Amino acid sequence: MRRPPRTRLLLWHATAALPVLGAAAAFYGPALARTGGVWPAPLDDVYIHFGFARAAALGHPLSWIPGNGYSSGGTSLIYPLALAPGYLLGFRGAWLGLFAALLACAALLDLCGSLRRLLEPRGPGAATARWVAWAAPLFVVAVPLLDWSWFSGMEVALLGAVLGRALVAVRRAELAPPSRRPAEQRRAGLFAALLVATRPEAVALAAPLAVAVAHAAGSLSAAAALARASLPTALLLGAQAAANRAFTGEWGAAGAVRKLVLSSPYPTPLEKAVEVLKNLTALRVQALEAALGGPSFALILPLLGLVAALDRRARRLAVPLLIGAYGSLLLVALNTTARYQNLRYAAPALAMLLVAAALGTEALARRGRLAAGVAAALALAALAAPSAWFARQIDHFARASANIAGQQVEVARRLGARAPRPRRVLLGDAGAIPYLSGIPALDGLGLGGYRGMPFARASVHGVPAVVELIERLDAAERPDVFALYPSWWGGLADVFGRRVDAVKIEDNVMCAADEKVIYEADWSALAPPGERREGALDAVDIADLVDERAHRYAFSTPRGGWVVGAVLRDDGGAPRFDAGRLIPEGREQSFAAGVAARGPAVLALRTDGGGPIALGVAVGRPAEDEVRVEVPERPADHWSEIRVPLREVAPGDLVRIRALQGTFRSFHVWLLRP
Repeated sequence: MRRPPRTRLLLWHATAALPVLGAAAAFYGPALARTGGVWPAPLDDVYIHFGFARAAALGHPLSWIPGNGYSSGGTSLIYPLALAPGYLLGFRGAWLGLFAALLACAALLDLCGSLRRLLEPRGPGAATARWVAWAAPLFVVAVPLLDWSWFSGMEVALLGAVLGRALVAVRRAELAPPSRRPAEQRRAGLFAALLVATRPEAVALAAPLAVAVAHAAGSLSAAAALARASLPTALLLGAQAAANRAFTGEWGAAGAVRKLVLSSPYPTPLEKAVEVLKNLTALRVQALEAALGGPSFALILPLLGLVAALDRRARRLAVPLLIGAYGSLLLVALNTTARYQNLRYAAPALAMLLVAAALGTEALARRGRLAAGVAAALALAALAAPSAWFARQIDHFARASANIAGQQVEVARRLGARAPRPRRVLLGDAGAIPYLSGIPALDGLGLGGYRGMPFARASVHGVPAVVELIERLDAAERPDVFALYPSWWGGLADVFGRRVDAVKIEDNVMCAADEKVIYEADWSALAPPGERREGALDAVDIADLVDERAHRYAFSTPRGGWVVGAVLRDDGGAPRFDAGRLIPEGREQSFAAGVAARGPAVLALRTDGGGPIALGVAVGRPAEDEVRVEVPERPADHWSEIRVPLREVAPGDLVRIRALQGTFRSFHVWLLRP
């Protein structure tokens, strides 16, 4: 890959900077006017990255907040590390967004430079295709929906830069002489791994790029080339999974646990498939059609990508790009939030399609003057068609930034000004509030991580399961204020909080609700940590995921085991919270007994009020040996207990409780001395 003359290269860089910096100014200018001078961030998730970056700068990498411990909730492993130098250089508070904007512009210019290297024509037809390299920056900024994400402060622009570098590395591995080819293959593998470290769904591109490197091995071993190109990604994914397992008990990252459609235990496979299809439809119609100028114009980009895939020089890059684009869309369709946040999850796919189209334009232009004219017409149509959306996307960017500044940033300001200063704030996946206020936080949705506790998994099961984990914390550790959307946190905000303030915004286009409420916490209905019932041989706190995991607790799925919570009177008349699960008629729950020795016991089951039901109880024996227990109607104002004598229970025995008649509301289980 030969270097062009220095003068032409400088001129190219100057012309490339115009569309990139012009697009940046077009988005940031109106947004700054709407936010009143706060650096614009159209997504609160931007501040989550800022929190990870600050923690890394302070010597706590892979933590959202120093003191909270390891977090697997960051969607990008390397983006916070790229932001951390900005924090150290003095870009503090919301002004870290300015550093992120400078980084985004630099990343996009780097992507343009990589495209220039890939599009510089070689050999026959070079004269008719030289203009394509000069048009490369237009491919980068032509789609307003993608520009929204480029300049949002998220990791997308960095992904673009890594994408360009990875493609250049694959091309170098293809063209390198045999003596240099193994080193270039390893280099390509490292950049492929960086792609995945920037955005996890980029694995859909990293894998076919490794295959492309192996396909270009030439006289060298294809298997060895594939190993060199794929091993860094495999090691990265393996190390990440091992760290997740060691520090959180989950192989997957918190974002996957919390957001993937497959994580919920309640829906049927058909219901999950329908949700994925809804996401795919929205992504196709809104991101791959409307955002590209409509169904007819939207076909041009994949058509040009197909031209590149058929071209001998371009196919080793174009085929992986097309597979990566559509493969990444399939992966993000598994995300329950794929249709929201201005379709930001589709941004990597759009970037890959645009690069593939640029390669196709160059491949077609090399075919002669007539083909070059066709290529120019197609490229012009593809790049001009989305332009009708610029005004709408710029306006949406400004309004969304005003939403975040008016709500999340304002809540942070108010909390930071409270006296006495709050000890810890409970929130739901909110980045600006802890980052700007400096108050330690507990993320109830689990993406922030907290000392290895399974908050992400609990939030999938239901709000009462989150409360069960808070009950495990020492009283001094529990959050003393909440900053929550009431509609998201029914059973927590209204039960354990007292409303003291609220921030309401108008013209909401981005926040989950127009009002975020500040509460003072009252955890008096929770049990003291470590509380133990006298005479208990073993106990299972249902819907406490830590306790359930320790007892290998299981419930019938799907359409069963829903988590519920209640505050009722205990035997002493005091209000006491407990969470439990609904076991529908014909379904069962089971757990492994944790008794110390074999012997008789009494099974005690806590439930709430309701009509008559019947249960079947069996211990380590076939279902036909189960004992039927008739349970009469119970009062609704206090906890009730069902007692079942068991002849013998041994350590590890499976205790099975089946709902024979009616739905059993199971909240707590004890094995007591007889």
